[in-house]
Amino acid sequence: MASFIDNRRVWLALLLGVLGGTRIWVMATTGVAALPHILAALTLLIPGVLFGVALRSPWPAAAGLLGVIVIELSLT
Repeated sequence: MASFIDNRRVWLALLLGVLGGTRIWVMATTGVAALPHILAALTLLIPGVLFGVALRSPWPAAAGLLGVIVIELSLT
């Protein structure tokens, strides 16, 4: 069994979290999203990434990122 640091799925989940955080940051700085939209995106992304790291699976983080993308697309 690979250690926690050597597990590629954990790193993929964290990478998806960083990608989602970057999308949220861009939405906030460009003024596309208001505070409720940013908080909703963070509410989807953060638990998804943490759950994905705990399970050592990228799928919950991918679902959180998908939620962020849906929120972003609904604003444009």
